[in-house]
Amino acid sequence: MKNKLLFVTSFLALGVLSGCGATSGKIVLKIGFWPDSTETKDVAMYQEWKEAFERDNPEYVIKGEPYTYSLSTVAQKALANQLPDVWQTWFTEPPTLVANNFIRDITDIMTENGWIDKMDSEMKQQLTDGKLYGIPRDGYGLGLIINKKLIGDNTDFFPNKVDDNGQPIDGQYSIYKSDNTPVYPTTFEQIYDIATEINENSGESVKGILILSDNKEGGWQFSNMAWNFGTENLVKKDSSGKWVSNLNDSHAVEALKWIHKLKQEDLLLKDITKVYNDWTSALSSQVAMAIVGNDVIQNAAVVGKMDMNDLAFVPMPTGDGVHHYSLYGGTPYVFTKGVSDEKVKGILKFFDYIGRSPSTSETNIAAIQKGYEVAKLKNQPILPTIRPWINEDFVSKAKELENAYISVDLVDFAPFYDHIAENKHGEEPIETQAMYEFLDESIKGVIGKSYATANPQNLLTTANSKFQEYLDKKYN
Repeated sequence: MKNKLLFVTSFLALGVLSGCGATSGKIVLKIGFWPDSTETKDVAMYQEWKEAFERDNPEYVIKGEPYTYSLSTVAQKALANQLPDVWQTWFTEPPTLVANNFIRDITDIMTENGWIDKMDSEMKQQLTDGKLYGIPRDGYGLGLIINKKLIGDNTDFFPNKVDDNGQPIDGQYSIYKSDNTPVYPTTFEQIYDIATEINENSGESVKGILILSDNKEGGWQFSNMAWNFGTENLVKKDSSGKWVSNLNDSHAVEALKWIHKLKQEDLLLKDITKVYNDWTSALSSQVAMAIVGNDVIQNAAVVGKMDMNDLAFVPMPTGDGVHHYSLYGGTPYVFTKGVSDEKVKGILKFFDYIGRSPSTSETNIAAIQKGYEVAKLKNQPILPTIRPWINEDFVSKAKELENAYISVDLVDFAPFYDHIAENKHGEEPIETQAMYEFLDESIKGVIGKSYATANPQNLLTTANSKFQEYLDKKYN
């Protein structure tokens, strides 16, 4: 989802560069993933890396040309030849970008430098159609973030932590019982139970969970709910090769009924329209739980000004008692159509200077460490990351560094990270952005003004018909 590109700059974020110096006779590499120039510490960090790269590779000049991907600008910029050489997008986008001739194949170059086999297989799959069209920056998985204090203050679900003498500590809560068995919700029905008790005990000033319904982000998260209620795929190919919409699958209907039940029993916030970025403010005082990607957890402190010790992050709950899938996405770097092999090779060299290659070179490892140090200077929480590379030499060094800098109590975050490898589920295979928009309308139908008479089955059948018509026009 596009919001993955909008969260507060992470510890490896990139800063706008000041002057590029003389470029005469040199190869200019136009880098599109620079953030806002107000991020002064990141600017200084990247200026340092730029100078080191240009000193070691004098044939190149790095030029920052910031570009934030959006559906509304990419075609215009591509047709006007205004896209930078390399830029970030979403994992859902390469098929459309390839079909529109906006990005280039980098298979041969990646094979030549030995990076393809070092790439996370799920991430690589989302960037490949027989040829490789991007390099993953990082990955994320959806999980359930919990404000332990809000639940503990308003329910009997979470027990107080105890001090060294075994005495309860007021205002501090655990996601485990004294025998270390979990008490965090593992099912959607348990979320409903917690939401009900919170409603009763808080005077309705606090709700149980945040449900999104707009900007395609409600549909994005609903797809994960549908899988966990038992839906295999929301869009698939039939035996004749035709793309078929499956939005009104019976299990998806059950997921929408669950949302409808929360609304009918006044367990949701009054606002009908909620988008992803709302979670940071809502979780601090309005709701006890939200579905988020692990890559934005730090925003609870950076944006929401929350105490990280009040939080826990656990796997997505199940609706059918079996599936705990975590929608698995991320951000890839892609290269504009027409960019020369020479430039692509230069940019891959530059990745080694910013901590984005699978190499264990001194420059790459030092860049990763520099990123952590800058994060500390910015008082930014440091948590585990889902990296795109799987080669053991790199993973070992990167993990060693990560462990030295992690700044949260991993006890409250381990449930997610201990199970993400087995829970990963890639986004639906085609036209996910359009699908999410149709699903948004179904969610609004069960939580909007007419919720009392809303019929989840009918709403998803309508969305299914609209999405099928959309698919037929484009593919069938």
